Amino acid sequence: MKNNIQAIGLMCGTSVDALDIAHVQIKENTKIKMNLLNFKMVPIPAELKAKIMKSFEENITSRFLCSLNFEIANFYAEQVNKFITENNLNKDDIKFIASHGQTIYHLIDASNSEAKSTLQLGDISVIAKKTQITTIGDFRPADMAVGGQGAPLVPKLDQILYKDKNKVRLFQNIGGMSNVSVIGEKELAFDNGPGNVLIDKCMKHFYNLDYDKDAKVALSGKVNNELLEYLKNDPYYEQKPPKSTGREKYSDSYFNTLINKFNYISPNDITTTITFFTAYIIAESYKKFIIEENKKYEVYVCGGGANNPFIVRSLQKLLKPIKVYDFGKLGITSDSKEAAQFALLGYLTYTKRNGNLKSSTGAYKEVILGKIAY
Repeated sequence: MKNNIQAIGLMCGTSVDALDIAHVQIKENTKIKMNLLNFKMVPIPAELKAKIMKSFEENITSRFLCSLNFEIANFYAEQVNKFITENNLNKDDIKFIASHGQTIYHLIDASNSEAKSTLQLGDISVIAKKTQITTIGDFRPADMAVGGQGAPLVPKLDQILYKDKNKVRLFQNIGGMSNVSVIGEKELAFDNGPGNVLIDKCMKHFYNLDYDKDAKVALSGKVNNELLEYLKNDPYYEQKPPKSTGREKYSDSYFNTLINKFNYISPNDITTTITFFTAYIIAESYKKFIIEENKKYEVYVCGGGANNPFIVRSLQKLLKPIKVYDFGKLGITSDSKEAAQFALLGYLTYTKRNGNLKSSTGAYKEVILGKIAY
């Protein structure tokens, strides 16, 4: 198959910090290659962010969710139109938009009376009509329909773009949650645990800030071993991959229980410990489930956590002698990686090819993902 197309990828993670917009060129001859042409991070407006954060709670109404689905889509479409104007792009040159949508709930531990399921808001028909560009989205349900956990999906894309026969590459995303994609002789991917979700809760609760810029708070405190041991005591971290978790596990009630139990520890030390824990649980998951003797490994970090020097330095110390790099070393910035790769996932759907890896999601077969709105 030969192709040379342009597409736009949209991503907003569970931290709900910004809408990432990536304009990419995808070329295919014997191999698929992707180049980043333009990128923008658009902060989520405070009112919309507050509504999205409220949607994570249990006492919301169907009316609220119904409206929010379109509010998110309207915002996405508006920002894509602005992005196209700012970069002097021609809509006719854009084959499609691929939108991940805003994850509201990822239900993988369903009870007997429930169905395993996932919900992303930001209706693709609204985006398609308001941008006048074909839009692809809602990727995760197809994987869950064939027994998968609906996540992680990025490993398939890492495999296509970055496989190296001489070494094993670990692509570590640290967003609201943290997840790793292992690309080598065998493919493996799973969620390590929390990424920035608990750190951001600390910053909002103790300092009324959205995040720990440059890790100033984390670098000012000390790791409290008692709190660290408490955080480590969770059966999820011993569970073998494939596995996934979500923001719903690390909820406000989880966080409030945590800080009430350890209210004798200073806010700085709580924040430092939780930040270190993010790095610790990543490193431990490598040692338990990935690293084997006599193999060469490289780690590439992306997502918001790649901009947190405390997390990155902690990872470097915990994983020595394995080298830890910023994902940007491979040619696509760490901030743009997910949005760009969802454009590639959209390309697989557009060309009617499977988008999941059984080894990553636990699905019993690989299938075409997503829906298309014209």
